[in-house]
Amino acid sequence: MLEALRGRGLRLGILSNTFWSRAHHEQVLARDGILDLFDGLTFSSELPWTKPHPQAFLASMQAVEVTDPARVVFVGDRPFDDIHGAAQAGMRTVLVPHSDIPEVQRGHTEAEADAVIHRLGELLAVVDCWL
Repeated sequence: MLEALRGRGLRLGILSNTFWSRAHHEQVLARDGILDLFDGLTFSSELPWTKPHPQAFLASMQAVEVTDPARVVFVGDRPFDDIHGAAQAGMRTVLVPHSDIPEVQRGHTEAEADAVIHRLGELLAVVDCWL
């Protein structure tokens, strides 16, 4: 799926709320053979903000060298942190609802995503409709 998205000329990035280091994440992505498929990596461990703060999303856009949030599709599994945050930053959103989010981690807003998929392989069809 990542290769197919790249083949469409799209820039790919990761924005993760994490306390682990960049080196740790890069090691995992390299181990899985996908590090080179990403144009930019943004980790909250290196930022003064976390998702859903709009600046975290803007930092992620800078990492992939994109300036127009309306041209960004953000894929995430958390309705508040990911979907609400990305929508507030002006991005299109895709929810993959595969995580059980504890009540204490739910935000005050559970935004409605522009699309919902249940497997990442379904993302291509969604993106193709928006290209």
